[in-house]
Amino acid sequence: MLIEIPLLIALAISLGANLLGFYYIRDILGRLGWFTQNLVTLNELLQGYQKHVESVYELEQFYGDEAIKTLADHTRDLTEVLEDYIDIGLDAELIEDEEVSELSLEENNNEEEKKKE
Repeated sequence: MLIEIPLLIALAISLGANLLGFYYIRDILGRLGWFTQNLVTLNELLQGYQKHVESVYELEQFYGDEAIKTLADHTRDLTEVLEDYIDIGLDAELIEDEEVSELSLEENNNEEEKKKE
């Protein structure tokens, strides 16, 4: 009797901590998904800006201007870094999608087996 009370208290604390951890991780993953989607949009905007800077650099009056060339190079480098971040984020999403599709396939197989019986 004396041992059961501390064990029940420890169990309640453990369950509470696990639930809080679950919701915290779920929230973080949601934010990561939102961040990845917004990185894609930012990358598209930056690519448009890069094309605009390069088109200005190619104009006759600005051709050979080192400041604009440096700006175009810097924009290109920034676009490449963003693409790397997007690839990493999308890889994580693809892994999650594959796990979900595998679970769906297993559930479908189980349902088909039940129907056959």
